Amino acid sequence: MLTLFERIDKGTLWPIPGGIHPAECKSSSAHAAIKHLPLADRYLVPVPHVGDNCTLAVQVGSKVDKGQRLTEGDNFRHLPVHAPVSGTVIAIESHASNHASGLPVLSCVIENDHQERWIDTLHEPLSREAVQALSTQTVLDKIQDAGIAGLGGAAFPTHIKLNPVSEIELLVINGVECEPYITSDDRLMQEHSDEIFRGIEIIQQLLSPKRIIIAIEDNKPQALERMRHALNRSALPADTVRVTSIPTLYPSGGEKQLIQILTGQEVPSGAIPANLGILVQNVATAFSIEQAVYCNRPLIERVVTLTGNHIAKPGNYWLPIGTPVEHLLAQAGFSGNEKSPVIIGGPMMGYMLPDRAAPLLKGTNCILAPNSEEMAPESVEKPCIRCAECAQVCPAQLLPQQLFWHAKAEEYDKAASYNLRDCIECGCCSYVCPSDIPLVEYYRIAKSALREEALEKKQAELAKQRFDSRTLRLEEEKRAREEKAKQAAQKRQAAMSGNDKDAVAAAMARIKAKKALQAETPVDNATEQAVKAPAGVANQQDKVAAAIARAKAKKAAAQQAEPSTQEATQETTPAAPQAAEPTEQAKPLTQADKVAAAIARAKAKKAAKQNNAQTPDEDEAANIAASPGTESKQDKIAAAIARAKAKKAAQQGKTLDATEEHKIEKEAESQRMASQDQSSLNAAQEKQAKIAAAIAKAKAKKAAKQQDAGDLSATTRDNEQAGDKKKAGEAESSVEAASDTPVTVQAPDNTKSLSAEELKKQRIAAAVAKAKAKKQAKAAEQTEQKDH
Repeated sequence: MLTLFERIDKGTLWPIPGGIHPAECKSSSAHAAIKHLPLADRYLVPVPHVGDNCTLAVQVGSKVDKGQRLTEGDNFRHLPVHAPVSGTVIAIESHASNHASGLPVLSCVIENDHQERWIDTLHEPLSREAVQALSTQTVLDKIQDAGIAGLGGAAFPTHIKLNPVSEIELLVINGVECEPYITSDDRLMQEHSDEIFRGIEIIQQLLSPKRIIIAIEDNKPQALERMRHALNRSALPADTVRVTSIPTLYPSGGEKQLIQILTGQEVPSGAIPANLGILVQNVATAFSIEQAVYCNRPLIERVVTLTGNHIAKPGNYWLPIGTPVEHLLAQAGFSGNEKSPVIIGGPMMGYMLPDRAAPLLKGTNCILAPNSEEMAPESVEKPCIRCAECAQVCPAQLLPQQLFWHAKAEEYDKAASYNLRDCIECGCCSYVCPSDIPLVEYYRIAKSALREEALEKKQAELAKQRFDSRTLRLEEEKRAREEKAKQAAQKRQAAMSGNDKDAVAAAMARIKAKKALQAETPVDNATEQAVKAPAGVANQQDKVAAAIARAKAKKAAAQQAEPSTQEATQETTPAAPQAAEPTEQAKPLTQADKVAAAIARAKAKKAAKQNNAQTPDEDEAANIAASPGTESKQDKIAAAIARAKAKKAAQQGKTLDATEEHKIEKEAESQRMASQDQSSLNAAQEKQAKIAAAIAKAKAKKAAKQQDAGDLSATTRDNEQAGDKKKAGEAESSVEAASDTPVTVQAPDNTKSLSAEELKKQRIAAAVAKAKAKKQAKAAEQTEQKDH
């Protein structure tokens, strides 16, 4: 079985699906030599990629020479733009583009000085040996600097196409030119065949393909003959290069269709010919490569076919890039009016030019100005009859009907699923459609929508990447700042002396203490004032004790049920103002609260002097408070606390004389007698007694601590005696008001410093006074009841 190259060498061709045979209409321009037209006064050179991958090398007012670069860029994809004539840049602004949309594009407006002054880099042609000595990169740089793009219509940068990522085994030079009316490549091959082959030699030097095929349609016999003679004169090996004639069929000049005709291989969907090891270049592109490498001449002009019945001088012309189309029509003798159509390209794949002021581009190979005899009248689009003619002539073997339905419904994703991107927009389907549906126009709109969607998606992805990069950068900067601050703190700490470290530690301790204090329960106003009082104030301890007593009294009054044992035994009193525990803020005390507080202090003083009483301890007092009975619970608690304090005092080695023991026993007896009738007290008195019992325990603890300390100053004892006098007086007044019976309680009037023994006696006297007051109140109440 013959290999592919063997079959190519034998001239084997393969058929392609679809295709049509439209009228060629080439005779009006194919038989005349390539000419020149008078130059325009102004040229519009589009610079569409400024800001993306290049910058402007000129500014308004700059003088330019013919062939001078107008843009500069280091990007590999950058394709430079050159001045087509010498003159002055008079404006850099947006102008209508040579596109079906007519959208404006940034352009350099050059005023021609008609001096045709070339740049200094232009030189005499190099020899073949000098070109062959150039390195691959040097050749590619020359091609890129010349701004050469594909002149077959795609205008893809040639230096990128000649630098493939995979090995190229077959090079195809496209001279088919299957589009009706267009003859620019035909005339170029007839007049410049040797230059074309020198360009092919440069491509062969870059790619080293195994086979080279120059394909030309059989309707161009003169071009075929000239190219075969030029092949014999070239330096290419005769056994690897052949000029092949292919049948005339539209669109056999398409890249993928031409490969299928010459090799029988089909380029997969979404792939490019380079994936198969094949590369296709146009004959006009090969000619431009020769001009760039041999003469250092940039691509500033090309051969363009001016044809149509509205053109008085049809033919092929060398036209500078950037020439306004309206100037070309005027020089070629355009006979139409403003409404006459002007088509860029051929009748099959071309498009109507919306603005004749648009410039000529590198990919423009034909300007067609037909009259009414050459163009069918406009017809109304009719419904599709499903004849399937479009599917039969499609060279890409697509389903034009389905593509049309989805494109018309703007279901572009579904259209893409039917390989819309493989459509080459040849126009065969529109040509044969009996319903006059402009199918290609629908496909172009759908393709444009898909490209816009892909661009938006790409921009969104780039925006997300920028956002992620910014977030990462901010985090890194934050970590760097924290690390820098940490290192600075370590340096400062290392440089600190011992005193500085102690000062820092003390400051940190104060801060922690302040935070802990703020987290605790708020302290009542009275306690806060007591804690903040200066240490030198004599009655500071009394203030703290009174504040705590008021807070505890308020708490007990708020409870409707009887106090639990835990409430009776867990009351605490700080030994000093600085140790005062936080309490709830107390409201102004009533007269009953004041009486209870005075009674509690009197009981505490009495309990401090009791020593040998054989009574239950504090736990017993709590049990009495919790047990039911007819007697007054607060009196039982008071008696139990007094006995417990006496027992503690006896254990500490403190003894009482007989007189004091007799007084304590008498007082206890009086309390037991009074407790028998206590059940008749009203609810308010019972509540006061409960409060007094709770406070008595706290005061008893305080008294015990003061006795154990033994270091109270004389001033503190004087202040305490004075406070006792005041509170005893308040208690006497409160009791008299409650019982409507005048009761007098004599408080000690000795304001001088007393010994511990004398202090005990005074406390016992106060307790006895309290008992007498209770007894008198009870007798008065009984007398009142009898009277009633």
